[in-house]
Amino acid sequence: MGKLSKNSKVAGFIERKKKRFEVLENAANESVKDFKRGAQNFISEPSLKNYAKLSRSVFNSSTWLGKSTFRLLRPIEPSYIEKVNYLQSSSAQYILKAVAQKKTISHRRATYSEIFKTIFYDFEISHLDRSYKRISKMPEIESSVLLVSGVLNEIFTTPAFERGAKYLNETYGIDFDYCPTSGTKNTAQNSAMINEHFSSLLENEKPIWIFAFSKGGIDVLHFLKEYSNEVGHNLAGLSTVASPILGSERVNHRILKFINYIHKFEGNKVYQFLDEQFDILFKDFQESLSSEFQESWFKENFSHLPRNMFYTALALESSWYESHIWMVLTKLFFQSPSINDGIVDAERALYPDYFQGINLGILKGHHLIGTRSSDYIQEALLEAHIVFLNYLGLLR
Repeated sequence: MGKLSKNSKVAGFIERKKKRFEVLENAANESVKDFKRGAQNFISEPSLKNYAKLSRSVFNSSTWLGKSTFRLLRPIEPSYIEKVNYLQSSSAQYILKAVAQKKTISHRRATYSEIFKTIFYDFEISHLDRSYKRISKMPEIESSVLLVSGVLNEIFTTPAFERGAKYLNETYGIDFDYCPTSGTKNTAQNSAMINEHFSSLLENEKPIWIFAFSKGGIDVLHFLKEYSNEVGHNLAGLSTVASPILGSERVNHRILKFINYIHKFEGNKVYQFLDEQFDILFKDFQESLSSEFQESWFKENFSHLPRNMFYTALALESSWYESHIWMVLTKLFFQSPSINDGIVDAERALYPDYFQGINLGILKGHHLIGTRSSDYIQEALLEAHIVFLNYLGLLR
Protein backbone atom coordinates (compact mmCIF):
# COMPACT_ATOMS: atom_id res chain seq x y z
CA MET A 1 0.00 0.00 0.00
CA GLY A 2 1.39 3.42 -0.98
CA LYS A 3 1.84 5.23 2.31
CA LEU A 4 4.42 7.02 4.42
CA SER A 5 6.20 5.34 7.31
CA LYS A 6 5.04 5.84 10.91
CA ASN A 7 7.48 8.65 11.56
CA SER A 8 6.63 10.12 8.20
CA LYS A 9 7.14 13.76 9.08
CA VAL A 10 10.68 13.33 10.41
CA ALA A 11 11.72 10.49 8.10
CA GLY A 12 10.21 12.20 5.08
CA PHE A 13 11.97 15.49 5.86
CA ILE A 14 15.34 13.76 6.22
CA GLU A 15 14.87 11.74 3.03
CA ARG A 16 13.91 14.82 1.01
CA LYS A 17 16.99 16.66 2.27
CA LYS A 18 19.17 13.66 1.36
CA LYS A 19 17.67 13.59 -2.11
CA ARG A 20 18.27 17.30 -2.63
CA PHE A 21 21.83 17.03 -1.37
CA GLU A 22 22.44 14.24 -3.90
CA VAL A 23 21.02 16.51 -6.62
CA LEU A 24 23.37 19.32 -5.56
CA GLU A 25 26.32 16.93 -5.47
CA ASN A 26 25.50 15.65 -8.96
CA ALA A 27 25.12 19.22 -10.24
CA ALA A 28 28.58 20.08 -8.89
CA ASN A 29 30.22 16.99 -10.41
CA GLU A 30 28.60 17.41 -13.82
CA SER A 31 29.35 21.14 -13.86
CA VAL A 32 33.05 20.49 -13.26
CA LYS A 33 33.08 17.96 -16.11
CA ASP A 34 31.34 20.43 -18.44
CA PHE A 35 33.81 23.20 -17.56
CA LYS A 36 36.85 20.97 -18.08
CA ARG A 37 35.51 19.76 -21.42
CA GLY A 38 34.71 23.30 -22.59
CA ALA A 39 38.05 24.68 -21.39
CA GLN A 40 40.00 21.91 -23.11
CA ASN A 41 38.17 22.52 -26.39
CA PHE A 42 38.86 26.26 -26.17
CA ILE A 43 42.56 25.77 -25.30
CA SER A 44 43.10 23.25 -28.11
CA GLU A 45 41.17 25.34 -30.62
CA PRO A 46 40.71 28.98 -29.57
CA SER A 47 37.74 30.44 -31.44
CA LEU A 48 34.72 32.63 -30.87
CA LYS A 49 32.48 29.57 -31.26
CA ASN A 50 34.30 27.57 -28.56
CA TYR A 51 34.43 30.62 -26.29
CA ALA A 52 30.65 30.98 -26.66
CA LYS A 53 30.21 27.30 -25.80
CA LEU A 54 32.41 27.65 -22.74
CA SER A 55 30.52 30.77 -21.60
CA ARG A 56 27.20 28.99 -22.09
CA SER A 57 28.46 26.03 -20.07
CA VAL A 58 29.59 28.28 -17.21
CA PHE A 59 26.27 30.17 -17.18
CA ASN A 60 24.13 27.01 -17.30
CA SER A 61 26.24 25.28 -14.64
CA SER A 62 26.05 28.32 -12.35
CA THR A 63 22.27 28.36 -12.76
CA TRP A 64 22.07 24.64 -12.00
CA LEU A 65 24.24 24.93 -8.87
CA GLY A 66 22.35 27.99 -7.62
CA LYS A 67 18.93 26.37 -8.09
CA SER A 68 20.10 23.11 -6.48
CA THR A 69 21.42 25.00 -3.45
CA PHE A 70 18.17 26.95 -3.12
CA ARG A 71 16.15 23.72 -3.24
CA LEU A 72 18.29 22.20 -0.50
CA LEU A 73 17.56 25.16 1.77
CA ARG A 74 13.91 25.54 0.78
CA PRO A 75 11.26 24.25 3.24
CA ILE A 76 8.61 21.70 2.32
CA GLU A 77 6.20 22.75 -0.40
CA PRO A 78 2.41 22.67 0.23
CA SER A 79 1.95 20.72 -3.02
CA TYR A 80 3.94 17.82 -1.56
CA ILE A 81 1.47 17.42 1.32
CA GLU A 82 -1.49 17.72 -1.06
CA LYS A 83 -0.12 14.97 -3.29
CA VAL A 84 0.62 12.65 -0.38
CA ASN A 85 -2.90 13.15 0.98
CA TYR A 86 -4.35 12.45 -2.45
CA LEU A 87 -2.32 9.27 -2.85
CA GLN A 88 -3.69 7.99 0.45
CA SER A 89 -7.29 8.54 -0.70
CA SER A 90 -9.47 5.57 -1.62
CA SER A 91 -9.80 6.69 -5.24
CA ALA A 92 -6.02 6.94 -5.75
CA GLN A 93 -5.44 3.60 -4.04
CA TYR A 94 -8.05 1.99 -6.28
CA ILE A 95 -6.41 3.38 -9.44
CA LEU A 96 -2.87 2.37 -8.44
CA LYS A 97 -3.85 -1.16 -7.47
CA ALA A 98 -5.94 -1.65 -10.61
CA VAL A 99 -3.07 -0.50 -12.83
CA ALA A 100 -0.57 -2.68 -10.97
CA GLN A 101 -2.85 -5.70 -11.43
CA LYS A 102 -3.70 -4.77 -15.03
CA LYS A 103 -7.41 -4.56 -14.22
CA THR A 104 -9.72 -2.48 -16.40
CA ILE A 105 -10.79 0.84 -14.90
CA SER A 106 -14.18 2.14 -15.98
CA HIS A 107 -14.23 5.69 -17.35
CA ARG A 108 -16.92 6.35 -14.76
CA ARG A 109 -14.37 5.58 -12.04
CA ALA A 110 -11.43 7.45 -13.56
CA THR A 111 -10.47 9.09 -16.86
CA TYR A 112 -7.15 8.50 -18.60
CA SER A 113 -5.89 11.86 -17.35
CA GLU A 114 -6.80 10.96 -13.74
CA ILE A 115 -5.09 7.59 -14.07
CA PHE A 116 -1.94 9.16 -15.51
CA LYS A 117 -1.83 11.90 -12.85
CA THR A 118 -2.13 9.32 -10.08
CA ILE A 119 0.69 7.18 -11.47
CA PHE A 120 2.87 10.27 -11.87
CA TYR A 121 2.26 11.41 -8.30
CA ASP A 122 3.09 7.90 -7.07
CA PHE A 123 6.48 7.99 -8.78
CA GLU A 124 7.11 11.66 -8.01
CA ILE A 125 6.65 11.29 -4.25
CA SER A 126 8.79 8.14 -4.22
CA HIS A 127 11.63 10.17 -5.77
CA LEU A 128 11.21 13.00 -3.28
CA ASP A 129 10.84 10.76 -0.25
CA ARG A 130 12.38 7.29 -0.13
CA SER A 131 10.37 6.43 2.99
CA TYR A 132 7.28 6.47 0.77
CA LYS A 133 6.39 3.03 -0.59
CA ARG A 134 4.90 3.36 -4.03
CA ILE A 135 2.49 0.87 -5.55
CA SER A 136 3.41 1.44 -9.20
CA LYS A 137 5.94 -1.00 -10.64
CA MET A 138 8.04 -0.38 -13.73
CA PRO A 139 7.53 -3.05 -16.38
CA GLU A 140 10.35 -4.42 -18.50
CA ILE A 141 10.00 -2.95 -21.97
CA GLU A 142 11.76 -3.71 -25.23
CA SER A 143 11.30 -0.23 -26.71
CA SER A 144 14.00 2.45 -26.79
CA VAL A 145 13.37 6.17 -26.30
CA LEU A 146 14.05 8.84 -28.94
CA LEU A 147 14.08 12.38 -27.53
CA VAL A 148 13.13 15.32 -29.74
CA SER A 149 13.71 18.80 -28.33
CA GLY A 150 11.94 22.08 -29.03
CA VAL A 151 12.54 25.78 -29.59
CA LEU A 152 16.02 27.24 -29.00
CA ASN A 153 17.24 24.09 -27.25
CA GLU A 154 20.79 24.97 -28.36
CA ILE A 155 21.09 27.49 -25.54
CA PHE A 156 20.89 24.65 -23.02
CA THR A 157 23.66 22.16 -22.29
CA THR A 158 21.69 18.98 -22.96
CA PRO A 159 18.62 17.92 -25.00
CA ALA A 160 15.24 18.24 -23.29
CA PHE A 161 14.57 15.44 -20.78
CA GLU A 162 18.00 13.86 -21.26
CA ARG A 163 18.46 13.75 -17.48
CA GLY A 164 15.28 11.69 -17.14
CA ALA A 165 16.24 9.42 -20.05
CA LYS A 166 19.67 8.79 -18.52
CA TYR A 167 17.94 7.70 -15.33
CA LEU A 168 15.81 5.21 -17.28
CA ASN A 169 18.94 3.81 -18.89
CA GLU A 170 20.93 3.55 -15.66
CA THR A 171 18.05 2.18 -13.57
CA TYR A 172 16.08 0.02 -15.98
CA GLY A 173 18.44 -0.53 -18.91
CA ILE A 174 16.16 1.33 -21.33
CA ASP A 175 18.15 2.64 -24.30
CA PHE A 176 17.71 6.22 -25.46
CA ASP A 177 18.91 8.53 -28.20
CA TYR A 178 18.13 12.08 -29.22
CA CYS A 179 17.36 13.58 -32.59
CA PRO A 180 19.64 16.51 -33.56
CA THR A 181 16.95 18.92 -34.74
CA SER A 182 17.43 22.68 -34.82
CA GLY A 183 15.70 24.96 -32.34
CA THR A 184 15.40 27.72 -34.94
CA LYS A 185 14.41 25.84 -38.11
CA ASN A 186 10.87 25.44 -39.43
CA THR A 187 8.91 22.19 -39.41
CA ALA A 188 9.80 21.24 -43.01
CA GLN A 189 13.52 21.47 -42.28
CA ASN A 190 13.32 19.66 -38.95
CA SER A 191 11.06 16.89 -40.26
CA ALA A 192 13.72 16.17 -42.92
CA MET A 193 16.38 16.07 -40.18
CA ILE A 194 14.22 13.66 -38.14
CA ASN A 195 13.76 11.43 -41.18
CA GLU A 196 17.51 11.32 -41.79
CA HIS A 197 18.22 10.40 -38.17
CA PHE A 198 15.32 7.95 -37.97
CA SER A 199 16.55 6.14 -41.08
CA SER A 200 19.82 5.42 -39.27
CA LEU A 201 17.85 3.72 -36.48
CA LEU A 202 15.87 1.34 -38.68
CA GLU A 203 18.54 -1.35 -38.46
CA ASN A 204 17.81 -1.55 -34.76
CA GLU A 205 15.04 -4.09 -34.28
CA LYS A 206 13.81 -2.49 -31.06
CA PRO A 207 10.52 -0.56 -31.22
CA ILE A 208 11.09 3.19 -30.94
CA TRP A 209 9.06 5.41 -28.64
CA ILE A 210 9.38 9.09 -29.54
CA PHE A 211 9.21 11.47 -26.58
CA ALA A 212 8.90 14.98 -28.02
CA PHE A 213 8.94 18.27 -26.17
CA SER A 214 7.49 21.65 -27.22
CA LYS A 215 7.92 22.36 -30.95
CA GLY A 216 9.61 18.99 -31.25
CA GLY A 217 6.14 17.44 -31.15
CA ILE A 218 5.03 19.49 -34.18
CA ASP A 219 8.22 18.59 -36.03
CA VAL A 220 7.56 14.87 -35.44
CA LEU A 221 3.93 15.15 -36.61
CA HIS A 222 5.12 16.76 -39.86
CA PHE A 223 7.77 14.05 -40.20
CA LEU A 224 5.14 11.32 -39.77
CA LYS A 225 2.92 12.90 -42.41
CA GLU A 226 5.66 13.53 -44.97
CA TYR A 227 7.66 10.33 -44.50
CA SER A 228 5.03 7.84 -43.27
CA ASN A 229 6.02 5.31 -45.96
CA GLU A 230 9.60 5.28 -44.67
CA VAL A 231 8.83 4.91 -40.98
CA GLY A 232 8.42 1.15 -41.00
CA HIS A 233 6.82 -0.97 -38.30
CA ASN A 234 9.28 -0.38 -35.48
CA LEU A 235 7.77 2.95 -34.36
CA ALA A 236 5.73 2.24 -31.24
CA GLY A 237 4.27 5.70 -30.76
CA LEU A 238 4.63 9.41 -30.08
CA SER A 239 4.25 11.15 -26.73
CA THR A 240 4.29 14.95 -26.70
CA VAL A 241 4.78 17.25 -23.73
CA ALA A 242 3.80 20.93 -23.94
CA SER A 243 3.75 20.75 -27.74
CA PRO A 244 1.57 23.37 -29.49
CA ILE A 245 -0.20 20.74 -31.58
CA LEU A 246 -2.71 23.34 -32.74
CA GLY A 247 -0.13 26.12 -32.94
CA SER A 248 0.71 28.94 -30.58
CA GLU A 249 -1.23 32.17 -30.14
CA ARG A 250 1.98 33.78 -28.84
CA VAL A 251 3.23 34.09 -32.43
CA ASN A 252 0.14 36.17 -33.25
CA HIS A 253 0.71 38.53 -30.31
CA ARG A 254 0.68 42.25 -31.10
CA ILE A 255 4.27 42.66 -29.87
CA LEU A 256 5.61 40.15 -32.38
CA LYS A 257 3.31 41.50 -35.08
CA PHE A 258 4.81 44.95 -34.53
CA ILE A 259 8.37 43.58 -34.68
CA ASN A 260 7.51 41.54 -37.75
CA TYR A 261 6.50 44.72 -39.57
CA ILE A 262 10.02 44.56 -41.01
CA HIS A 263 8.78 41.82 -43.35
CA LYS A 264 6.80 44.49 -45.20
CA PHE A 265 10.10 45.31 -46.85
CA GLU A 266 10.67 41.80 -48.20
CA GLY A 267 10.75 43.19 -51.75
CA ASN A 268 13.77 45.33 -50.88
CA LYS A 269 17.13 44.01 -52.11
CA VAL A 270 18.85 44.73 -48.79
CA TYR A 271 16.11 42.78 -46.96
CA GLN A 272 16.41 39.88 -49.41
CA PHE A 273 20.17 39.70 -48.97
CA LEU A 274 19.97 39.77 -45.16
CA ASP A 275 17.08 37.30 -45.10
CA GLU A 276 19.02 34.84 -47.26
CA GLN A 277 22.00 35.09 -44.93
CA PHE A 278 20.28 35.24 -41.55
CA ASP A 279 16.55 34.36 -41.94
CA ILE A 280 15.43 37.69 -40.46
CA LEU A 281 13.53 37.13 -37.19
CA PHE A 282 13.07 33.45 -38.15
CA LYS A 283 10.11 34.24 -40.40
CA ASP A 284 9.52 30.65 -41.62
CA PHE A 285 10.07 29.32 -38.09
CA GLN A 286 7.41 31.67 -36.67
CA GLU A 287 4.92 30.82 -39.39
CA SER A 288 5.26 27.09 -38.73
CA LEU A 289 4.42 27.71 -35.05
CA SER A 290 1.47 30.04 -35.59
CA SER A 291 -2.01 28.84 -34.70
CA GLU A 292 -3.29 30.07 -38.05
CA PHE A 293 -0.97 27.67 -39.88
CA GLN A 294 -0.65 24.71 -37.52
CA GLU A 295 -4.33 24.31 -36.59
CA SER A 296 -5.31 24.26 -40.28
CA TRP A 297 -2.45 21.91 -41.10
CA PHE A 298 -3.46 19.41 -38.42
CA LYS A 299 -7.11 19.41 -39.44
CA GLU A 300 -6.19 18.85 -43.08
CA ASN A 301 -3.53 16.21 -42.48
CA PHE A 302 -4.41 14.21 -39.35
CA SER A 303 -5.97 11.48 -41.48
CA HIS A 304 -2.60 11.01 -43.24
CA LEU A 305 -0.75 10.23 -40.00
CA PRO A 306 0.20 6.56 -39.45
CA ARG A 307 -2.45 4.67 -37.50
CA ASN A 308 -0.36 1.65 -36.49
CA MET A 309 1.08 3.58 -33.52
CA PHE A 310 -0.18 5.45 -30.47
CA TYR A 311 -0.33 9.21 -29.86
CA THR A 312 -0.42 10.82 -26.41
CA ALA A 313 -0.35 14.49 -25.44
CA LEU A 314 0.34 16.15 -22.09
CA ALA A 315 -0.17 19.86 -21.37
CA LEU A 316 1.36 21.95 -18.58
CA GLU A 317 0.19 24.88 -16.48
CA SER A 318 1.95 27.19 -14.07
CA SER A 319 1.27 30.44 -12.24
CA TRP A 320 3.78 33.24 -12.75
CA TYR A 321 5.25 32.77 -9.26
CA GLU A 322 5.81 29.05 -9.91
CA SER A 323 7.72 29.61 -13.14
CA HIS A 324 11.31 29.88 -14.28
CA ILE A 325 12.42 33.53 -14.54
CA TRP A 326 12.21 33.36 -18.34
CA MET A 327 8.66 32.06 -18.09
CA VAL A 328 7.77 34.87 -15.67
CA LEU A 329 8.84 37.34 -18.35
CA THR A 330 6.84 35.62 -21.10
CA LYS A 331 3.76 35.61 -18.87
CA LEU A 332 4.31 39.33 -18.26
CA PHE A 333 4.75 40.39 -21.89
CA PHE A 334 2.62 37.74 -23.64
CA GLN A 335 -0.36 37.52 -21.33
CA SER A 336 -3.06 34.96 -22.10
CA PRO A 337 -6.49 34.40 -20.53
CA SER A 338 -6.06 30.65 -21.06
CA ILE A 339 -4.28 28.15 -18.81
CA ASN A 340 -0.66 27.99 -19.98
CA ASP A 341 2.88 27.07 -19.02
CA GLY A 342 4.38 30.43 -19.91
CA ILE A 343 4.68 29.61 -23.62
CA VAL A 344 1.95 27.20 -24.77
CA ASP A 345 -1.76 27.39 -23.95
CA ALA A 346 -2.81 24.05 -22.48
CA GLU A 347 -5.87 23.67 -24.73
CA ARG A 348 -3.61 23.91 -27.81
CA ALA A 349 -1.22 21.25 -26.48
CA LEU A 350 -3.92 18.56 -26.45
CA TYR A 351 -5.40 16.62 -29.35
CA PRO A 352 -8.78 17.79 -30.69
CA ASP A 353 -11.82 15.54 -30.38
CA TYR A 354 -11.77 14.57 -34.06
CA PHE A 355 -8.37 12.86 -33.65
CA GLN A 356 -8.04 9.53 -31.87
CA GLY A 357 -5.11 10.51 -29.70
CA ILE A 358 -4.90 10.02 -25.93
CA ASN A 359 -4.88 13.23 -23.91
CA LEU A 360 -3.11 12.80 -20.58
CA GLY A 361 -4.51 16.01 -19.17
CA ILE A 362 -2.77 19.01 -17.62
CA LEU A 363 -0.06 18.79 -14.98
CA LYS A 364 1.60 21.55 -12.98
CA GLY A 365 4.85 22.68 -14.56
CA HIS A 366 6.41 25.52 -16.52
CA HIS A 367 7.73 25.26 -20.07
CA LEU A 368 11.34 24.62 -19.07
CA ILE A 369 10.82 21.45 -17.01
CA GLY A 370 12.88 19.49 -19.54
CA THR A 371 16.15 21.32 -18.82
CA ARG A 372 18.91 19.59 -16.89
CA SER A 373 18.78 22.14 -14.07
CA SER A 374 15.00 21.94 -13.60
CA ASP A 375 13.78 20.71 -10.21
CA TYR A 376 10.93 18.94 -11.97
CA ILE A 377 11.05 15.18 -11.46
CA GLN A 378 11.62 14.27 -15.11
CA GLU A 379 12.37 10.71 -14.07
CA ALA A 380 8.87 10.30 -12.63
CA LEU A 381 7.25 11.79 -15.73
CA LEU A 382 8.97 9.27 -18.01
CA GLU A 383 8.26 6.40 -15.62
CA ALA A 384 4.58 7.37 -15.45
CA HIS A 385 4.34 7.41 -19.25
CA ILE A 386 5.85 3.92 -19.47
CA VAL A 387 3.62 2.42 -16.77
CA PHE A 388 0.48 4.02 -18.23
CA LEU A 389 1.27 3.01 -21.82
CA ASN A 390 2.20 -0.51 -20.77
CA TYR A 391 -1.05 -0.76 -18.77
CA LEU A 392 -2.97 0.02 -21.98
CA GLY A 393 -0.89 -2.53 -23.90
CA LEU A 394 0.60 0.17 -26.14
CA LEU A 395 4.25 0.03 -25.06
CA ARG A 396 6.06 -3.23 -24.56
